[in-house]
Formats: sequence, structure tokens, C-alpha cells
Amino acid sequence: MRSLVFLVACGSNAAPPPPPAITHDAAPIVVDAAPALDPAPIAKLWPDGCFMLRDATGKVHENDPARCAKPRRPYSTFKLANALIAIDAGVLAEADSAMTWDKKRIPDEKWYLDVWRKPHTLRSGIAVSAVPYFRTLALQIGEPRMKAGLAKLDYGNRDIDGKLDYFWLEGAFRISAEQQLAFVEALARGKLAVSAHAQEVVRDVSTLAKIGDATLHGKTGSGHVEDDQGKWLVWQVGWVERAGTILPYAAWLETGGKIDDARAARDARLRATLDALGVFPNG
Repeated sequence: MRSLVFLVACGSNAAPPPPPAITHDAAPIVVDAAPALDPAPIAKLWPDGCFMLRDATGKVHENDPARCAKPRRPYSTFKLANALIAIDAGVLAEADSAMTWDKKRIPDEKWYLDVWRKPHTLRSGIAVSAVPYFRTLALQIGEPRMKAGLAKLDYGNRDIDGKLDYFWLEGAFRISAEQQLAFVEALARGKLAVSAHAQEVVRDVSTLAKIGDATLHGKTGSGHVEDDQGKWLVWQVGWVERAGTILPYAAWLETGGKIDDARAARDARLRATLDALGVFPNG
């Protein structure tokens, strides 16, 4: 098994002026009436990335359609799909089912976080994004069921490239923010072509925060920009549920420097954007 070590390289270029945020019509959704969103904060906060959100009227607000349509590696955002396929196939049963790390097939790596080396359930493994556990889970699913599961979910380009336990981290697998938005919205609404139980469990373990009557769901992911080891690609996809209304979002940014700084920038921008749009309060 080849190493998945990701090397850090510093440096960044000045970002061009952000294009204006764009709002376009999407398929109508039956939800409670809600005020229209002001898309201006999206363009301001995402000059070097993509942000998309479908509002309560069914309109999609985004800063750059070309960026948001660009196929990217999903990195650990794929853990949502991995968990859905595993539960649907009977490999895992519940949110608190114990996960397994097969250290013979997935050796420990120097870059693994200490928290990943602890025992994990699906809930805790999702929370800390435990890479070796989810690589093991993919092996337990097996290639035929993984391919069938990706087809059921209509997830990305489905190109696992013979890398069953790390195709979402390296290789040719790609998914766009547009596709991610459709995926998390279908998950939030229970409309995916997998069992209702699998979707219920993954909705549960995807909960990130609750403030008042609003619940933020999501999954992060990060790794090197494809074909550019000097910059990081950092994702977050998910949805906000508030008073029965589902507001799905998908976002990524590219930045240089340290990976922890890239993740912090993503977190800050996402929360600031959701707050500025009046979707989820920041703090």
C-alpha cells in the first residue's frame, strides 16, 4: 500500500476581484415562506473558492458557477457516502456501531492523528474524520457493493480506479459542488436510493451544531489541490434545518500555507456566510 502522506508547501497568489454572486432558479421546493436572501456576502467571502446554497424558495445562490461545476476530489466529505453505503449493505447497523481498523491491510502512518488511533463508533469516527477506520470500512464493503452504492447515490464520477480504500483521497475520483449540493439535499430530505434507515443514521451523525431552532449538518474534507502540492483544497458540505425548512449548501476554497490555517479559514468563512445570509447564527 503506498503512503498517503500529503506534503505542505507555502505560498499563494493574489486573488482576482470576486465576481458578483449569482442567483438562478432551481426546481421548486414546497417549504414554508421565507424572506429572499441577499447574495452579496457570498461573493465577498469566497473570492478563492465556491459557495452554493439553495434557499427556501428553491433558488440557488452561488459566487461562481464555473468553479462550482468543477469536478474535485471529495476528500473526507466522502465519509457521508461511505457510511450510507455501509449501512445500506448491512456492514454497519447504527450510529453507535463499533468500527474496525484492520492494521494489517491499513498500516499506521506517521501523518495519522492520535485521535484516529483510538477506538471508534460510526458517530465518533465521523466526528473526528478517522481515515484508517473509513479506509477499512471501504474494504469491508468490497468493490462490487461500493460500485453499486455509488451508482445508487449517483455520487460523483464513480471512478474508483482500483483504489478501493482511498479513491476519494487519490486518483481519478471527482465530484463537483453542484453534485454535492444535490447529494446532501437528497440525504436531508430522505430521497436517496438507499434505505430510509441508512439515511436516518447518517443524518444523525452529521449533526455539527444546534442554536435555537436551527441545526447545522455537515462534513468537512481536505487535501492537496489536484496537481498542485503547494495549495490546499478544503470542503464542507451539508445543510441547515430550521422550522422544517431544509437549506443545503456546498463550499470549498483553495489556499496555501498550513493545512490547519486552511481549515480554520474554511470554518470561519462558512459560519460567517451562513450568519450573513440569516441561515445559521455564528456563535
